Amino acid sequence: MTARPTEAEIVARARAMVPMLRERAAEIETLRRLPDDINRAFGDAGFYKIMQPRRYGGYELEFGTQTEVGVELGRACGSSSWVATVISGHAALLGMFPKEAQDDVWAGDPDAAIASSFYGVAPKAERVTGGWRLSGRWKLSSGVDHCGWAIVLVPLKLGAGDSAAYYVLLRLDECRVEDVWHAVGLAGTGSNDIVAEGVFVPEHRLLDVDGTKGGPTPGSAVNDHYLFRMPALAPFTYNLIGCVLGVTRGIAETIVDGLAAQTSRRGAAVSSHQSIQLRVTESLSEIEAASALVFRTRDEMVALAKSGAPYELLERARWRRDAAWAALACVRAAERLFPILGAQGLSTDHPVQRLWRDLRAMSHHFGLSWDIQGSVYGAILFGYPSPDPRL
Repeated sequence: MTARPTEAEIVARARAMVPMLRERAAEIETLRRLPDDINRAFGDAGFYKIMQPRRYGGYELEFGTQTEVGVELGRACGSSSWVATVISGHAALLGMFPKEAQDDVWAGDPDAAIASSFYGVAPKAERVTGGWRLSGRWKLSSGVDHCGWAIVLVPLKLGAGDSAAYYVLLRLDECRVEDVWHAVGLAGTGSNDIVAEGVFVPEHRLLDVDGTKGGPTPGSAVNDHYLFRMPALAPFTYNLIGCVLGVTRGIAETIVDGLAAQTSRRGAAVSSHQSIQLRVTESLSEIEAASALVFRTRDEMVALAKSGAPYELLERARWRRDAAWAALACVRAAERLFPILGAQGLSTDHPVQRLWRDLRAMSHHFGLSWDIQGSVYGAILFGYPSPDPRL
């Protein structure tokens, strides 16, 4: 597709895929990664180009379009939603790298997709002529089997003093992707390990994390859109929270629809019980409140980015706080609904059981952990140093 779609058109494409993904969710979970044809469908629909620079055929749509796509896809399959929106978000991060790095990826292949891992295991970097020689293992790289490149987080000492953090762009054909992802939730994301052994990385494929906290970046010199001047990590959870909202909506939709035909052992309609009505009503209200908070905050982020005003630390922490609280609210809503299924909900092939496991797995992500993000916001609110220096 060459025409630049609107945000509404992209979201409609995601919504149209819900029936197909519901039919294939069990297959995706068993395969432990996205099937090739579904990945192609996501690419053809333009999900990976939502925040890709227009210079390379991307769409540069409003930030948060990927969140809305995650909501729709998540209603059917948590793993599919997760991969689609996570990979979508990486295009914006690459758009902050120097032009030469962007050319390396997209000049020859505008459809190239990028994976990531910010969880390195003993990475080592040696300065060599023209760049660095890098070795290490990076874990939990969702969708990596469908990507040709990956952005990994590396502590690099470029001068005197303590090590600093850098994003490093790797060619995956120079690395090894190990099939190690066996999980109870998000099982279909193919979140495998990236292993580099003495891979040469030219200097232009590095991006200083401290230079991506809001304001001009090397990439914004050629990509004149607010996406490439936004903070990189503070809003990153908005690539994830749409999946949480969508999965929780999928749980609620499936249970509510099923209640119409569900009867007790005495033959009474289960939906006639006041306790069931209250469980459903409270959970639906909680899901709607979480969604309202997420998209209100999204609108505030976009307005601030367009204004060119500075990004205050407490504000960046609030973005993460809001996403983490929304995830917490969704987990509570799902836990309140899940017992309605009774014993049938214990079957591993039940669609709600799968969505429930996906939701629990999503809530374990660092960026969606209430204990972590709530504590970071609280510390900054009371004048203490940020517990997360990358924020």
